[in-house]
Amino acid sequence: MGVLNPRLALSGAVLAILVIWAFSSFDDSPATSVDATPITTNEPDIQATDVEFTQLNPDGTLHYKLRASQIRQFDVEQLTRMQAPKLHMTSADQAPWDIDSSTGFIRKVADPEGVPEDVVYLRDGVNMVQTHPTSGLITLRSEVFYIFPNRQFAETDQSVMIDTEVGRTKAAGMKADLQSGKLTLVSDAKQRVHTIVLPEQFKKT
Repeated sequence: MGVLNPRLALSGAVLAILVIWAFSSFDDSPATSVDATPITTNEPDIQATDVEFTQLNPDGTLHYKLRASQIRQFDVEQLTRMQAPKLHMTSADQAPWDIDSSTGFIRKVADPEGVPEDVVYLRDGVNMVQTHPTSGLITLRSEVFYIFPNRQFAETDQSVMIDTEVGRTKAAGMKADLQSGKLTLVSDAKQRVHTIVLPEQFKKT
């Protein structure tokens, strides 16, 4: 397993070559403690369309904003299902992230210290986009992402593609500290971590 800051790893001499990493398989993932396909047998306690949730920091600034075209909330399961969720997440040290997918849900889980926290599980074409004022655009794509807004943390154990202004990286999985900007990329027997510079990037002046 290795740690990659994509804006650094895809700069300088690395731009001239195809870089291939071979890391260990995905292990000890917090996502494994989250039921990815929760079953609900009851009718929703709350059902609504065009919903927006807003979470503030202790100082009153925006922490994150979550919108969905439809939600169905099940109180017994402590589960909220969403259609077309869009998550806007801010950080004091990083540019904001805009994240969207076709479907998803929110539920409570225990964080590493045993304290309950929300996990936003997104699936079916997840896009995570950040526009940095100096480094430019970075886009993360996968079929599944677990987002932990309180910890500014995201991960997937599915194939992930990372596009930046200078190249593309593919991996079998990823853990992302969104507050520091560090990405931990993972490989397996079928998908090694590959970083390659896109030829058209050299045409820019």
